[in-house]
Amino acid sequence: MAYESPDLSDPHHVIALFRGAAEAFRDCPLRRGNTIHLPDHGRLTATGDLHDNALNFQRLLKFSQLGETDDAGQTVDQHLVLHEVIHGPPTFSGMDFSIRMIARCADLKLRYPSHFHSLLSNHELAQLRNEGITKEGISVCDVFDQGIENLYAQAAEDIREAFDEYVQSLPLAIKCANGVMLSHSLPAPRRIEAFDKTVLDRESTEQDTAPKGSAYDMVWGRHQNKKITDELAEAWGVRAFVVGHQPAEMGCEPVADNTLIIASDHNHGVALPIDLSCSYTRDELMDAVVPLAGVLL
Repeated sequence: MAYESPDLSDPHHVIALFRGAAEAFRDCPLRRGNTIHLPDHGRLTATGDLHDNALNFQRLLKFSQLGETDDAGQTVDQHLVLHEVIHGPPTFSGMDFSIRMIARCADLKLRYPSHFHSLLSNHELAQLRNEGITKEGISVCDVFDQGIENLYAQAAEDIREAFDEYVQSLPLAIKCANGVMLSHSLPAPRRIEAFDKTVLDRESTEQDTAPKGSAYDMVWGRHQNKKITDELAEAWGVRAFVVGHQPAEMGCEPVADNTLIIASDHNHGVALPIDLSCSYTRDELMDAVVPLAGVLL
C-alpha cells in the first residue's frame, strides 16, 4: 500500500479525523463491548508498540497489504492492528510530534473501517488522564502536549479534546475465531484477584480506566506468569495471546506457554502475520514473525 498522509497542518481536518474515527471505532460491526471479533478467514497483521517509528509504520502498511485489491478489483481481506503509537524518541526541539502519527491511524480507520484496528495502550491512556510517564527524566505526556501547542497554536485545546475522544473509543482486545487474542497487555499477577474479566464484553466506565480499574490493569500489567495466562485463556476461550508493552529487544519474547510479546518500534521490530483460518500455538506464532527490516519500501 502506497500511503499518502492526509493534510495534518489543518487543525480542522485533524479534529475531523479524530472525531470521525472515534465514531467508526464505536460503531464497528465487528465490535462487541470492548472487543473486536474477527472472522475465520483473511489475514491479520499483528504488531507491538510502535512509538512513532515512521519507517516501521510505512513497512507495516506495505507488509499488511491493507486496502489492496485483487485482479477482479475486490479488496483483499487483510486486517492490520496498531497500538501504542505515540510518545516517540525526543526530537531536536525536545517536543513530541507523535500527535501526527495517531492522526494517521485515525485516517486509516476512516479509510478502512472494518480492516484497520487500534487497541488502547497505557501510553494513550496516560495521555488521556494527564498522568506522568517519565523517560530519561522527561515527562513524555508534557512534551506531547507541547508538540500539539507548537503545531496547532490556538487550536491546540480543540485538538486535544478530539484526541481524548479518539482514545476513549479504542477497544481493549481483538479476538480471532482461531483462538488468538491481541491486546496491549494483560493484568499483572498482583492485580488478578481484583480484575473484572467481563471488561472485554462491555464498554469501559470511568472507574475501569482509573488506577486499579480493570481497563487500566489490562494495559499497564507486566510480569505475567503461567497461572495468570492460563486463567485468562480459560475464561476468555483463548489459545494464545499476542501482546506488547514489555521489552522485546529482538522483536519477540515468549511468556509462559501461551503468550508472545512482540515489538515494532526499533531496528529489530517485527510484524506477525496470522492466517485467520488456521489455529496456532504460541510457538507457531513465534515462528511466523517477520523482521520489519526485511520489508523493502
